[in-house]
Amino acid sequence: MPSSLTNCAFCQARASQICAACKSVVYCSREHQKEHWKKGHKRECKCYEVASNEMLGRHLRATRDIKIGEQILREAPLVVGPKVASAPICLGCHRNIVAPVKSMNYYKCSSCTWPLCGKECEQSPHHRGECQLMAQSNFQSKINFHPDQDQNQERKESAYCVIMLLRCMLLKTSRPEDFARLFSLEDHLKERLETPLYQVLRANLITFIKTVLGLREWSEMEILRIAAILDTNTFEVRQPKERRKVRALYPGAAMISHDCVPNMRHRFDDDMNIIFLAKRAISKGEILNISYTQPLRSTIQRRLHLRQAKCFDCSCQRCSDPSELGTFAAAQMCLKCKAGKIIPLNPLQNSSPWKCQLCNVKKSAKEIITIDNQLQLEIESLDKSTPTALEDFIYRHRIDLHETNTHVLQVKYALTQLYGNAPGFSMDELTEDNLKRKVQLCEDLLKLADIFDGGWSIFRGNLLIDLEEALVAQAMRVPENEATECEAKLRQAADLLTEIGNIMKYETEMEELLQERQRILGQALERFKEVDEC
Repeated sequence: MPSSLTNCAFCQARASQICAACKSVVYCSREHQKEHWKKGHKRECKCYEVASNEMLGRHLRATRDIKIGEQILREAPLVVGPKVASAPICLGCHRNIVAPVKSMNYYKCSSCTWPLCGKECEQSPHHRGECQLMAQSNFQSKINFHPDQDQNQERKESAYCVIMLLRCMLLKTSRPEDFARLFSLEDHLKERLETPLYQVLRANLITFIKTVLGLREWSEMEILRIAAILDTNTFEVRQPKERRKVRALYPGAAMISHDCVPNMRHRFDDDMNIIFLAKRAISKGEILNISYTQPLRSTIQRRLHLRQAKCFDCSCQRCSDPSELGTFAAAQMCLKCKAGKIIPLNPLQNSSPWKCQLCNVKKSAKEIITIDNQLQLEIESLDKSTPTALEDFIYRHRIDLHETNTHVLQVKYALTQLYGNAPGFSMDELTEDNLKRKVQLCEDLLKLADIFDGGWSIFRGNLLIDLEEALVAQAMRVPENEATECEAKLRQAADLLTEIGNIMKYETEMEELLQERQRILGQALERFKEVDEC
């Protein structure tokens, strides 16, 4: 504790109990800490500050050392609502609406006719504002149940694009301070206006809001700016157990910057609060960041995705390195010299030419992107019900794609899920070679995870779960006269399960699975002890 922190922040008496969150004040008692929290420390108690620079704009920076697994930020949503195109959802509780059993259509709001779960959701505070607007304009929702539709396929309704926008506009009169916070966020409107989506919004959405709903006091640019703020800053909230897949706006979280090798991860609690956790130890002064894209994508894939979805060009350490931190995830093998890898001369220019490290072969960025797209389509067309087609893909491309190429990595990750879960490939049905393959795949991907998405990341945690399961299965098959090998695998599995528990301890949906893994490991250890004693 710093020597200057000796007096209670509430009463100035000698104190030694430091605030665990910000570590910037001390208290003489728990009671005085609670009182100081009420007096205003709640607003100040943070382990980060808002900073700004030309490249990132406003962002968050650590004001002290942060431990791995520590909660950094928790924020309630300012606005929640459907995605631009959404399956039918209840505008009251935001759950996907299940197919009606007795009637031929969804339950409809008695005032505005939009689909809801039932009468109890009509009075939801989320829905009341837009409901009054729709009812006053006599608008009738055309979202209906289609009994002839395959219920395993989601039917997306574009009419939902107006809901989140209206909820933001209504804040101007109902919660002006919150509207001001929303309207201060980045929008990238200039870039978005040139996209086909915003040309459609300009033609249809503006007419609906100003003419059908009668909100003529709003200018076209104000409405489009709110749409752009939402597209730039909202987070997708997925809660499968609650049947929710919506988007939500968190003004504080919107200032967190992106990095392709992030130091934080986020999750959502049952109330859709967003919570950010440190994936690794973070030093004082470090910029806090998350990733807006997928770790197994190559630099050119990630940068194109970020440009299209978020309207910025990433220049992080991974994106700046032609070798992608030594992994060569984007590289293709040179078919001329058979030894070199073809990599971009300047990865921060999407149009940069690519060249073999060892010979004079060059390819244009357009050629690389075309090959990437062809490979992606090939992967999407594969039969993913068993490992066979995916293993065949890796074998067929063993000459042109090296073992850590992005497409190979994606296929390897899919294989870790199939071995042990696919029909005919359950853990009990896997051959010894299948089990060895699953272990090898997990270990290969974990090496990459340590580089791209290390520490306490969900991606790494899921790989560790698959590896632990495979090791226990291997241990159970070890002959009784090879107890040393069995013990080594079980000890490794136990260590993995401890680490998995640390990574997943905030993921409530994982509790049952981890308890089951603990039970199975316990049984395996008991069996080993019995055999060892004999």
